[in-house]
Amino acid sequence: MVRKTDLPQPIVAMNIGSSCVRAIAADWDARHNTFHILGSESSSRHQSVEKGIPTNSSDVGFVLNETWKKLNNRVGLGELKNIFVCIGGRSLQSVRVEAHRQQRRTEIKQKLLNEMISECSEKIETRTPAAGVLSVLPERWEVDEQEFDETPIGKIGRDITLYATAFVMRKEYCTKMDDTLKRAGLAIFNRELVPDACITALTTDEERENGCAVIDMGAQTTTLTIYRNNQFQLTKVVPLGGYHVSHDIETLGISASDAEKLKCKWGTLSLKPDEVDKGLRVPAAREGEAPLIVTRGNLSSIIACRVNEIILPLLAEVEKHEDVGIIYLTGGASMLRGIVPFLRKKTSIPVEYGSHAQWLAADTDDEYYQPLYGSLVGTLLLGQMYKEEHPDEEPKPRTFMGKIKEELTGLFGGEDF
Repeated sequence: MVRKTDLPQPIVAMNIGSSCVRAIAADWDARHNTFHILGSESSSRHQSVEKGIPTNSSDVGFVLNETWKKLNNRVGLGELKNIFVCIGGRSLQSVRVEAHRQQRRTEIKQKLLNEMISECSEKIETRTPAAGVLSVLPERWEVDEQEFDETPIGKIGRDITLYATAFVMRKEYCTKMDDTLKRAGLAIFNRELVPDACITALTTDEERENGCAVIDMGAQTTTLTIYRNNQFQLTKVVPLGGYHVSHDIETLGISASDAEKLKCKWGTLSLKPDEVDKGLRVPAAREGEAPLIVTRGNLSSIIACRVNEIILPLLAEVEKHEDVGIIYLTGGASMLRGIVPFLRKKTSIPVEYGSHAQWLAADTDDEYYQPLYGSLVGTLLLGQMYKEEHPDEEPKPRTFMGKIKEELTGLFGGEDF
């Protein structure tokens, strides 16, 4: 895509997935509230990321840098600084947390609110020492029994309560992720979280108020996010995904590459009766052995067994939340044919593919409408919002394990006093 020269500096979103690192560059068109996608690149290092967590920080850091260079060569980004990284992982979960302060009835200052956010983080890490707090998201504030969705800086009050959602991960995983980003050698502007990115890109204001769920199927993890009353209700990660479906097919006696091809080309969860017994000839994994005949019915059964294992526990979690009105499916592994009608038979809640199309310019290539790009487009959106809220901030090294009040300096703008 040819870049319009009158637009501000583009944004880059990078996703550290279990199958690859993927990056996308885009221009934000404020007039139409859409992104002009400039291009994307990816680099595969499956052995270096397990269930969303880097196992070799040096290798994954190299891959991040390699992916950036490939994207820069394709699009011509120069010394771009607006890089936002999207992360998830097998131990990621959301926790509701509160902080309460009393003061003499006077104006509420930024310093007090920052201290309350820091207190939320410290509460979680004190009662669960193995937990690392990635982010504290204020959901609402209460000042003298009056509720505020926005930060109450400048309001006059005595009793202040913060209701927030904290995203936590095992501390050792936080350390690995932080080390990975340091080794990448990139000017990372901010880090976003997969649940927040998916909810932002795929749901409407009304759905977030009334209740909705997103199931993001990746290569080695599947993440459920439930959102209602404009608050995160639940985040749950299952350490299973599309890779495990392919591995099950591989156990028939075929190679990993042929199993992946078989899944993508012929795999489906909704077969017609006359297709069940149709045979597919596939090379055997062992050299010299005769080709195998795999029926489409057998292939479908293998896929269905694993999808049930991944999805059914998550659907059960969703059904505990009576107000959820829609379940959206997204992620690269969700592109299995027939998966939406298959899941509709498992729950009374409507199931649809999540769509981020409303955020893409009309001339966007068809490729970028695929579920594979849902969390990346959400990361672009969160990045754009972050830029607007922090217009003067420069990229700088940050650590997940640093104090939240240090990470959130300048969150509300202005000086402490």
